[in-house]
Amino acid sequence: MIVLNFSLFKYGGEISIAIFGIINRVLMFAYSPILGISQGFLPVAGFNIGAKKNNRVQQTIKKSIWFGTFVGTFIFIGIFLFKEDVIWIFTNDTTLLDKTPNAMFIVFLATPIVAMQLIGSAYFQAAGKALPALFLTLLKQGIFLIPLAYLLPKYYGIEGVWWSFPISDLLSTIITVLVLKREIDKNLK
Repeated sequence: MIVLNFSLFKYGGEISIAIFGIINRVLMFAYSPILGISQGFLPVAGFNIGAKKNNRVQQTIKKSIWFGTFVGTFIFIGIFLFKEDVIWIFTNDTTLLDKTPNAMFIVFLATPIVAMQLIGSAYFQAAGKALPALFLTLLKQGIFLIPLAYLLPKYYGIEGVWWSFPISDLLSTIITVLVLKREIDKNLK
């Protein structure tokens, strides 16, 4: 968070930190249903992994990803359509009302695919594979978001900070899908 706050302040000033404060609160609330799906996935997947019912594990992965993607898409559409209304909940400051909608839209761009990453890392937790679970959990914020939030603003200003969120989501989701597919092909067929 230090790097993120540094980039926000350096390239956008105090107003960008306030914008991120609003976006961060909305992210926590909006991602709750997707996190709930991944948390509900854990015991079902863990039980079926323990029972060696690989077909049911695969079905649980597919259904959880599908449902999480549906919910994520619904959340993104809601943010897209009502972003100004959501911002009004937090402030009536005209500068924030003017600058936050675009930043919020960019930050939420990858919301439809976030479930893939969460379910992928949750699978490895359920399977008792700590290292892949930790790696996939750290991908977004530790491996991609922090470096992108540091580098992109050097070229794109404050927009680079906002774009670091969907880019890190996209990159971490791609890697998670590849690792999960390899795991399914190797251990669940």
